[in-house]
Amino acid sequence: MRDLKSLETFVWIARLGGFRAAAQRLNTTQPALSARIRQLEQDLGVTLFEHRLRRTALTAEGVAALRYAESMLELRGEMLQAVAAPAAMDGVLRLGLAETLVHTLLPQLLESIHRRYPALVLDIVVDITPNLRDQLLDGALDLVMLVGPVEDPRAVNAPLCRIELGWVARADIALARRPLRLAELLPWPVVSFSHSSPLSGEIRAALEASGTPGLRLWGSTSLTAMTRLVLDGIGLAILPLLMAQQELAAGRLRQLEVSDVTLPRNAFHLSYLRSPKSHLAAAVAAEAHRLAEGL
Repeated sequence: MRDLKSLETFVWIARLGGFRAAAQRLNTTQPALSARIRQLEQDLGVTLFEHRLRRTALTAEGVAALRYAESMLELRGEMLQAVAAPAAMDGVLRLGLAETLVHTLLPQLLESIHRRYPALVLDIVVDITPNLRDQLLDGALDLVMLVGPVEDPRAVNAPLCRIELGWVARADIALARRPLRLAELLPWPVVSFSHSSPLSGEIRAALEASGTPGLRLWGSTSLTAMTRLVLDGIGLAILPLLMAQQELAAGRLRQLEVSDVTLPRNAFHLSYLRSPKSHLAAAVAAEAHRLAEGL
């Protein structure tokens, strides 16, 4: 066995189920990966993969080898994280996060990563929590920041931050400037998170607990769109108050106090899978956690 690159190739092919997906993941060609696997099989004297119709499967020897390969790469990652100089941390890390964090944590995180890990390249995806979770489990993302942990035995999860939600409306809305009851908001639709989001389910449960039926809760995957709809007078919104700070300070929006509803808090988690590159995810996750303490 000549180097760890062939082991990394082996692990990614096994995890992603084929040479094409692994080539895309490692940003190389299928022939290059095939050459590495042939060399590894020659070094070990066994066949690691067998091809079944359109699927690549591990042989019995491949299953046994995978456990050792993952352990060796995990140990390498631990060593790099523990003793390597920050400048030695290189590669591409695919980061997925919810839009709330784009407007709060991400600018500080990018500045810090650029300063601490100058050789690390980030590829950033902004999406809703269900999609981020799926992309992490499919191997399309290395680290995600989303609502709630990822329930998978391969996942490493840690709390990131909790961001307060609030009611906002256009400043000139015809509502009294006092604590309101939910029934007083019924004439307007309320724009909030996509109905497929777990946070949307928590908000709906909170609204139902008030005992006031008839509220129209619209869903959106875009916080920017939510804010725009409120500014245009289309309706009210339940969104992270940090998102509306500028508009609130300028007097274009106003915060509403609704006395008979207790909104959930937007609880974000960091999640990544143990993998040949998880030391990069762990390093960025640790920095994100440090910066999130100030939110």
